[in-house]
Amino acid sequence: MRTTSWKEFAQFILQETGCKPFSGAGINPRPKQATTILRSVDDTYYYDDNLSDRRLVKYTLFGHNGDQCENEKKMNEPLLNVTKTKHIYLYRVTKKEYIWYGKYEIVDKQKQLHIGKDRNMRTIIVLTLKLL
Repeated sequence: MRTTSWKEFAQFILQETGCKPFSGAGINPRPKQATTILRSVDDTYYYDDNLSDRRLVKYTLFGHNGDQCENEKKMNEPLLNVTKTKHIYLYRVTKKEYIWYGKYEIVDKQKQLHIGKDRNMRTIIVLTLKLL
């Protein structure tokens, strides 16, 4: 699914996942459904997402500045906690459209150095997600 309309895209996500998405955050846990919806926005320099191979994507955890923490309570911890997130879905935002990628599972997690929003170097955590 590709569209330029957020309203149309949000309706599609609701149909696919049973969850209402939120367009303002990258990691959207929905605890009642044990689902997390991920959003990757192109050209976000302080994250190191790589969606070039849809079957195996790289997705950066939440945290704009400073070292990222797996235990960050609102977004990272619920995503990484297998009792809180049993279903992971991903979509991409480009300058022109919203693109649905589908359902994923986490297959790897690595730490690496990367620039923050404040332009200082920090340690980020990048997940490898496999398309189901």
